[in-house]
Amino acid sequence: MSAIATRPLIAQFIAVGFAITAVLGCGRKQDVQPESFAGDWQLFEDRQFNIYVPPHSARGHRAMMSYGAACNEILDQVVTYFDLDIVQPFSIYLFNTDQECRDATGHPAGFVEGFNIYTRIGDQIGGAIAISACHAIDPQAPSFTLIKDGIHTLFDRMDINVHHEARQLLQESRLHGLAELVAADSLADREAHDIAAGSFTAFLLQRFGVDRFKMLWRSVLDLPQSLERIYGLPLPQLSDEWLVHLDREAKRT
Repeated sequence: MSAIATRPLIAQFIAVGFAITAVLGCGRKQDVQPESFAGDWQLFEDRQFNIYVPPHSARGHRAMMSYGAACNEILDQVVTYFDLDIVQPFSIYLFNTDQECRDATGHPAGFVEGFNIYTRIGDQIGGAIAISACHAIDPQAPSFTLIKDGIHTLFDRMDINVHHEARQLLQESRLHGLAELVAADSLADREAHDIAAGSFTAFLLQRFGVDRFKMLWRSVLDLPQSLERIYGLPLPQLSDEWLVHLDREAKRT
């Protein structure tokens, strides 16, 4: 792929039917220790993935028929697009309910911790795999919540033109400018935030390419400084270019 799509990246992804909730960039809590809850879970190994299903979960075992293959298809696309070198396996822990995940890990279902993914059976998985895979850029990099939310949206909502959705939000006065977006400390409108993050992240990838994105992922500066240094534009000009880009791309079918 030469540019990240805002329509489906690959048709098969839509059929996977898994959606990670938008908490991937939330404040970091204590690291989860899978051995504290997954000692008697059943392990399914499928190429790059170790998939753990809780005991006595008939639904989880049925899901394994197609789950691993779908995850590997997604990962192949992510690795190709971002030019990643991943040698270690991913671990996916599938919970029956959000509450079970909270009870076992202290986190809601749908969060990523390095190459570990914790989610519910039946939820979308594309965004989580993409974010987890990006840790290969630099496992110790802080990365940014906004960018992780953007990747999450792009790979979980591949059936939409994210720029078209962003333009609609702009017409409804629900899309804030870039300065407000990067400084957001609360998310009163989660849907608007996720669409805006997806559109802005797609703009950075489409307009400036993957290499600068990797620099952004590694940056230890705050997000406004990182954007200005890496992309060579003051934040207001970068915001203007994003809005022009999304308006143009929103018209593509």
